[in-house]
Parts: sequence; structure tokens; C-alpha cells
Amino acid sequence: MKIRLGCLLLVALTAACAPSTGYGTIVADPTHAVPTPTTTAPPAPREVPTETHTGKGSGEFQTSWPPDQLGFFTFDCPKCRDNVIIDTDGGEHGLVNAIGAYKGTTWMNTEPDRPTKRVTVHADAAWTATIADYRSISLAESGKPASGKGDSVVKIPAGVTRIQFTAKTRSNIAIWWMSEDDRDLILNQIGDVQVERDVKGPAYLMVEGYEATWTLTPS
Repeated sequence: MKIRLGCLLLVALTAACAPSTGYGTIVADPTHAVPTPTTTAPPAPREVPTETHTGKGSGEFQTSWPPDQLGFFTFDCPKCRDNVIIDTDGGEHGLVNAIGAYKGTTWMNTEPDRPTKRVTVHADAAWTATIADYRSISLAESGKPASGKGDSVVKIPAGVTRIQFTAKTRSNIAIWWMSEDDRDLILNQIGDVQVERDVKGPAYLMVEGYEATWTLTPS
């Protein structure tokens, strides 16, 4: 009996010290679950009533423009003599930076998570500001030159893959290209320019150059 008890004790101790050889069970950790990929298309453009605001000198105004809609901001101050600066609390922040009499169009609400709610005007004369929807922007037809002066936005139709652009100015001239899912600065320089750039329509092109006279030809 003593021998048998000793053997049993030795077997028990050996089993206790032996490494585990079984297979464990994998349990999913809900805190590290892989998210399901989602895609969110940009909101479809819809008709929005035009907003018009007027003032004299520096001031500010509130806008009720829908945060999910691209807006086109036109500022007109024909008797301004000094700096004309338009700031917002939206994603674009500065919309206009010019000197003297000014009339031009830029875009706003390009960042839906940072929509414009307040616009601040720095000017020294009477002015008019309007915010309008996509219907206010003219179409630059393929193969036909479109001419303009100062800051402006034009539509580029589907099928266009390239633009020719010429401008005369003594200041900075820039072009932004924006489609439904992308935006890019395709030109930024000082002085007269004659260039070609690859683009893809449909899209919007914004010319930034308040002193410039320019011609744009899509193809």
C-alpha cells in the first residue's frame, strides 16, 4: 500500500507540472471589431433661394445657407478704395482679399462639417453680398473660350480633360479645380500666365486673381 500511494503521489505531481497540450477557444473582443466599410456620396445639389445682404463699411451678417449645400458667394463694392477682406467662420475662412473697387465670386461650404454661419466684412464703402446655388454659375463649353475678369467660378462639363488658360495681371493668380469628390490647386503664381492643365469634368473651376483679366478654353 505504501508503494502504491507513493506512485500515485508521483503521478499526481508529474501531471500538475506538465505543460498544457490542449487547444484554447478564441473569443472575439467586441471592443476591437472591424468596422463595416461605408461610403457616403456628397449631397445632391438642390435649388436654394438666393440670399442678399447689404451694408456700408465694416460689419458682419449671419447666413442661413444650408450646411450641406455648396454656395457661391458674390461680393460687390464698387466704391471701395482700401482693403476689402471677407472672413467667415466656415472651412474656407477667407473668401476675399483685395484692394480697391471689387466685384467677384468665390465658393463656400466646400467642407460640410465646417459650414459658414457668420460672414465678417472689412470694407470702406457700401457693398452687396449674395449667396446663390449652382444655377448662378455659367458653363464653360468645350472648345469655346470663356473670358472673365477678377475672381470667378465656372462650370466644366463632362468629357473635358484639359484646359488652356491665359491671364494678364501684376498680382497673384491661382486656379482651383473641384469635382464631387476631390479638390486641387492646379495653378498658383504671380504675373502674366499662359498654361495648359489636365482636368476632369464635370467640375467647377475657381479663378483667384482680383486684378486679372483671363481666358479659359476647355477641351
